[in-house]
Amino acid sequence: MILLLTGVLILFIAAIPYLIFLTGISFGKKTTPAPYLMDLPSISILIPAYNEAAVIRKRIANIRGSDYPPEKYELVLVDDCSSDDTAAIAEEACRAEGINHRILRNDRRMGVNRTINRAIEEAHHTILVTTDADVIFDPLALSRLIFRLMSDENIAAVCGDLRPVPDETCRTSRIEGTYRNFYGRMCAWESAVDSTYTLNGALIALKKDLVPRIDDRRGADDANTGLEAIRRGYRAVYETEAVVYETIPEDFRSQFRQKTRRATHLIEATIDNMDLLKMNRPFSRIFYPLRIFMYLLTPALFFIGIIMFIAGISLTHPLVAIALVIVFTGINLLWKSNIITAFATNQIYLLRGLFNLGKDMRIWESTSKKQ
Repeated sequence: MILLLTGVLILFIAAIPYLIFLTGISFGKKTTPAPYLMDLPSISILIPAYNEAAVIRKRIANIRGSDYPPEKYELVLVDDCSSDDTAAIAEEACRAEGINHRILRNDRRMGVNRTINRAIEEAHHTILVTTDADVIFDPLALSRLIFRLMSDENIAAVCGDLRPVPDETCRTSRIEGTYRNFYGRMCAWESAVDSTYTLNGALIALKKDLVPRIDDRRGADDANTGLEAIRRGYRAVYETEAVVYETIPEDFRSQFRQKTRRATHLIEATIDNMDLLKMNRPFSRIFYPLRIFMYLLTPALFFIGIIMFIAGISLTHPLVAIALVIVFTGINLLWKSNIITAFATNQIYLLRGLFNLGKDMRIWESTSKKQ
């Protein structure tokens, strides 16, 4: 019985940051819509790319199809030593779409962070948008992103709401969609109160004069962008109205690689910026401690608690243990997008990310499905 109760207690402790976020999402401060801008600023759209020949033409057409006036933006694509025809196809597509563009090539593999910093240096405009080569955003996403960025002089960076492609029905996509729904609302609550740093690298807008570069030594480019804004005394916010879609790998092996890489970078950025806890603002007093707990402690506590709970209930109530296994299996088979499976799966990714700390994972290999 002691083993069982201890397991329940540990599971409760592991869930504390998520319970606090759930309370904030349900009853906390909400973000009001950003005011409409009649005169949109000129922007530089920056794309780091590696072996994106299969999707880059579609991506450029998607940018051209946005509601942002084409005369108001330039496209700067930096090819990180692709072994395919990414740069040539991008050049051809930009010319065909009539987009003001520059296609640059790294002379050696640099990884996402350093490639983005090179693109920032090359940008002609002070309002920047960084986006991935293998995602698709809603036609209104760019303008909604800029509306939010320009709505407050204290906002230095804004990210869009990343979701799986709507018509995908594979199991990995449905689990990711459930997780993303909760994740986005967490970030939106943080943004409404003060600031978030867990941005989506698929679509970020920033003010170059406030965030002139990102930390390219360790960590995720998106999280480092948010943390740099916070370090300089500004806000980084999550805009739920700027929707961007990504194709989720259909097999769990590819999904595992993608998610553990992202988890590792996020955890690295979290650990490397703990001096921000000294700042006197809600982010440092409330949200950053919760995120630290969530990423560094919850995964281990969750699995320790599960093991102790299963062992305890098996020893005291073996029939109940069997029934719970049957119920959990049934939930996974019949309700593929349930929050329980999504939560447990992401604890696996975070735990693996913790074990990856110390590895140089700046050089990336795309795991997205190419068509």
